[in-house]
Amino acid sequence: MGQGFLGSHLRRLTVALAAVLILGLLVAQFFYVGKERPLYVPVIPALPIISAGLLPLFAPSPSPTSLSGSLPDPFIALAVPPVGMPPVITPTASPTPLPTFTPTPRPTPPLPTPVPTPTPRKPVEKITKIGVGIYNHGGGHDINMLFRLKPTIILLTEPDMDFAKEVRHWFPKSFIVGRRFVTQQPLDNPQERGRQFADYVAQLAVPLRGYVDAWVSYNEPISAGNYEDYKAYNAFQVAFARRLQGTHGIAAVAGNDAVGVIQPQDYARYFAEAIGESRYFALHAYAPPRAASLRQDAEWFVLRYRLVHKALQEAGVRHGPMILTESGLWAGWRGVVNDEQMARDFVWLTDELEKDPYVLGHAIFGIFDNGTWPDFDISNTSILDRLGEYQPPPLGGS
Repeated sequence: MGQGFLGSHLRRLTVALAAVLILGLLVAQFFYVGKERPLYVPVIPALPIISAGLLPLFAPSPSPTSLSGSLPDPFIALAVPPVGMPPVITPTASPTPLPTFTPTPRPTPPLPTPVPTPTPRKPVEKITKIGVGIYNHGGGHDINMLFRLKPTIILLTEPDMDFAKEVRHWFPKSFIVGRRFVTQQPLDNPQERGRQFADYVAQLAVPLRGYVDAWVSYNEPISAGNYEDYKAYNAFQVAFARRLQGTHGIAAVAGNDAVGVIQPQDYARYFAEAIGESRYFALHAYAPPRAASLRQDAEWFVLRYRLVHKALQEAGVRHGPMILTESGLWAGWRGVVNDEQMARDFVWLTDELEKDPYVLGHAIFGIFDNGTWPDFDISNTSILDRLGEYQPPPLGGS
């Protein structure tokens, strides 16, 4: 009975305590009403190690305002502060604005440099006493060099038909001399040889009538003091001129001798007939051996034509216009002087020729494209351009 009383009393006491506790909770709830701080529900702290297989069970559905900016999604449920701790307010992370993409401007491609319209070639009208010999068949390569040089005297050796016509077209005021190249120049039976050679020249000269002005015969065929050859060569040239001019209607050029081989007075003595029969008269003009300038001993070498002209005048032998069909240094200019020095000498010689109206001009030896005579070759040198700028001196000038 005592135990029953005690048990009954304990039950009443328990009920009373429970009532007091409930009343206390109600009072506490009353005092918290209206406060800013919310009542937090305790959350069981996360275990230190969580199985990867259980992580999805703790992940809430993502929302636009989730804390995904601070932690990975699976850990958001574990970020609630423990009971009694003030909440850590993590501001919603504003997304970092992406930089505005401004495309790098492509540079505007520059306008192509206008290609100048090539100036159409015009025929060369300038007249001087500068000239050149072309010692090959000719072609575009040679015509370009002629445009640089602008010669008035042009000697063509074995010219190609089309090339000779092209030279005449572009250099209408030039005096063009033709030459046929032979390795043998026999003087036996000179009259017959002269006629035969005239016919040989005519094979090329007749089709080029009107394009080439005159033709030479042999080139430097005799040596100094061989008077029998002088006589034979005179007879050869007479027959050549009569046949070429009389039968074929092509002008002949007498002479064409090496410098210094024939004394001035011997021209009147041995070659008067050939000079008189021929329309033109030619000599070569070279400086003395080992000379580095055309001006050295010029009166006896490159200007020797003056002595010949004077001797013929004194002997009463009339001659046609004179032409210096070759000019230059004795053994060539390359390795002796430079382009500028050689050009100055050729200008000096041309100025001297300007003083003598009976001389048409000189033909520099020469332009070659086949590797022959390399020491004399002025191809593709500044000599062409320097002489192309040449202007005759004023009348009465020096």
